Amino acid sequence: MKGSIITPSLSRAARGLIDWQQSELAQHAGLSLTAVKNFESGRKRVHARTFTLIQSAFESHGVEFPSSGGVRQIEDVVSVYRFTGTDFITKWNEDIYANVRHPGEEVLTASVSEAVWPDNEASRVYYEWRERLKIDSKYLVPEGDTTFKGPLKIYRLVPPEMLGRITYGIYADRIAFVLWKKRQVVILRSKNVVDTFRSQFHYLWRLGKKPV
Repeated sequence: MKGSIITPSLSRAARGLIDWQQSELAQHAGLSLTAVKNFESGRKRVHARTFTLIQSAFESHGVEFPSSGGVRQIEDVVSVYRFTGTDFITKWNEDIYANVRHPGEEVLTASVSEAVWPDNEASRVYYEWRERLKIDSKYLVPEGDTTFKGPLKIYRLVPPEMLGRITYGIYADRIAFVLWKKRQVVILRSKNVVDTFRSQFHYLWRLGKKPV
């Protein structure tokens, strides 16, 4: 977490930037609505952890608090980085764990085939984390794919030409592209790009067929 420590007025301003109600902030921060109201009113002392959770919730949704003061929405590319090597999927999973921290948050994946995902310890740990935190997982896979490594309800089948040939995942404020042959995951942090891909994903999800 970078920048200034969040204040009640900054929290209200940040909610205004991304059109959140207090209840939505509470959900994304993993706090009770009462805790958020107490914090933003400034009338009661709150636990130091509340500051951290609230600021983290905003920052993971494209809002930053610069050290110069104030609050602003991140519109441009913040960073591009990659994970490589034989453990590139493990490194990617660790980035997901670090940025998706609360029950009900989305992790969206479009895959050329479920068969490309390795069956190893990293995958087992990821699946257990997904179930334990009750992550809202959604997978798009091409029609004809018969490999499903999770509950059928989290999958939708779409025509291959609509899905493309690159596996990607969307979570928090980032999109990750998986380059299987190069053993790389390239991650882009950009609100505009991520919002565009997220909208396209949900459109295909609505069009997709449930596997049987």
